[in-house]
Amino acid sequence: MDEIVIAENVPQARAKANKKRARKSDAVYQDLKRKILTGTLTADSPITEQSLAKDYACSQSTIREALMLLQEYGLVVRRGYQGTFVTDPTPLEAKLMLKLRFDIESTGILEAAKLVTPRQIEELRELDQDFEEYRAVRDVFGCAEVDRYLHLKLFRIAQMPVLEPVLVRTTMMLQRVMLPTPRSEKAWSRPNVTPHKDIFDALQKRNVQGALNSLQAHILSSAVLLAPHFYGSDLGRLKNEYDHEPVQALGLTGF
Repeated sequence: MDEIVIAENVPQARAKANKKRARKSDAVYQDLKRKILTGTLTADSPITEQSLAKDYACSQSTIREALMLLQEYGLVVRRGYQGTFVTDPTPLEAKLMLKLRFDIESTGILEAAKLVTPRQIEELRELDQDFEEYRAVRDVFGCAEVDRYLHLKLFRIAQMPVLEPVLVRTTMMLQRVMLPTPRSEKAWSRPNVTPHKDIFDALQKRNVQGALNSLQAHILSSAVLLAPHFYGSDLGRLKNEYDHEPVQALGLTGF
């Protein structure tokens, strides 16, 4: 498996200004993101630039760049001289973030179904193979990185670029909520989650409703499996809470 490093659209100007430092700050960002998403770093203790610079054998300016990027995606909050802290979403915030992702991707899949090409479906299937390889070796962070990029790539087919940063941030924060929870071997080997494959199969058949149903089931079943402490264990109840008619372009003609 190739190493997965998902760039969340980091501005290229930063790398051009100082390529060596940019590469180092990106590496620090990736490692800190991994520690936050997997629960190694928590909200219990502050993070200081000085201590991180010592740990990573780099300058504090390099650490600052990495922390600013983490803050941009909602994973940390900086509190002046008190230090930087890992964010700790409340149950209400977790529910609202899931609802936001559910709504954005539901609308996106309806638009994507009109535009998707066979080649794009094949590329999505290739990413799903990468996801399954990481799942086979129980790599939590690898699965998270591929899954986030897969869903972003699917959403990009809908051609709604203004919402892409919102989706990336929301998905990453949901991973912050879900991934630290210990997972049983059964949850790894036979997860009770609607697979990505069902979404792609429906898209390939031009089955718009099937693609929508599979996507929504995938999002909600993942939430129930990975974060029952936030979303409960009743998938039917959760679906009833979140289910409604997605916004569609046709419904916006009156504006």
